[in-house]
Amino acid sequence: MSHEGFRFDDYHVWKEFWSSLNGGWLDMEYQWEFETYWGKGAKTETIVLPKEDFDALQKRLAEPPDPAIMERFREILNRKAPWDEPND
Repeated sequence: MSHEGFRFDDYHVWKEFWSSLNGGWLDMEYQWEFETYWGKGAKTETIVLPKEDFDALQKRLAEPPDPAIMERFREILNRKAPWDEPND
């Protein structure tokens, strides 16, 4: 969206104009959006890992995935969708 053609006496489009300039307005209003979905006063979940567990997680994420799992994943992705299969 562009500000080109916007006139400052176009008061009916102020919200759209400023929202278009700041694409992250939802990020700035995250708490409001969160509470709208989960309810007033809801708290975000925080997970705290001990250093050893965090290091083990980082190491596991850096390793290549198990070939057997990747092969099964490929099989699933290559299956036809139910709507692509002919009806008998």
